[in-house]
Amino acid sequence: MEKMSFQENLWRKIELDRLASLVIASCGTEKSRHPVNKEAMRRLLELSPYQYQHERDLDLYVKALEGELKMILVLDNELPIFRSTIKDVVTRRNPRTLEMWSIRTIRKILVDSDIKMSTRGKSVETVLRDAVEQLDLTYTDADIKNLAREGMAWLAGSVADGVEKTLTMFAALLEYQKPPKYFRLGHMVCYGILASGPDNDVVLGPLVLYRPADNTLVWIHQSLSRSDQQHMKFLRSVATSQASVPVTGGAVFQKLQANVLEKPERVLLV
Repeated sequence: MEKMSFQENLWRKIELDRLASLVIASCGTEKSRHPVNKEAMRRLLELSPYQYQHERDLDLYVKALEGELKMILVLDNELPIFRSTIKDVVTRRNPRTLEMWSIRTIRKILVDSDIKMSTRGKSVETVLRDAVEQLDLTYTDADIKNLAREGMAWLAGSVADGVEKTLTMFAALLEYQKPPKYFRLGHMVCYGILASGPDNDVVLGPLVLYRPADNTLVWIHQSLSRSDQQHMKFLRSVATSQASVPVTGGAVFQKLQANVLEKPERVLLV
């Protein structure tokens, strides 16, 4: 198998996080459980070290361990992960009639806490962690400079999808987040630093804004408080091109490049 490039590894990490978030969001709470997003969970498992195996109408995903024990996830609405053998798990989850005659088997079916490691959201986190561990998330200065150059080329060519993808990768490297909906940025692509302020306030910034409709890209260096009306007015003015900022266009990618290269480590910490 050909070794993946830095950008391929980074994009895979972003996709894994996206899939895990979809599944966890579908799990609900302990009091209000919902059917899990099996399609997203199956895709997450396909990108992980867990191998698919179908036994007794059960969809199993198996990760080898030392010895005969394995980590086994059953793809159902509980998403349990067991540390046991495949035979033990399928006997407990889908026993045959003859197996039900055994008192020992019945006890195993009724109580599986001796082998169950996790369920639902915790199981998703385990699979995500195992999947990310397969990736090489180290990078060089040249990798970051190439990423910025590609972003500038996409911007110059008005290729919105390319610009958005590059911004998403820089956001992952810098731990920038998408702002909550109440910042009312409409169809803008936005990533920035989110922080908590006093009295349950939320502060956004520095941040990057991209408007695909007219291929406008800007950098806002200051932090903007949701509770400050002047800050919100300024943000909306910049978003609608009614106010200007010093750093725009290709210079935004140079700014993002500089921010990444200021970091002492050359690896995406997870």
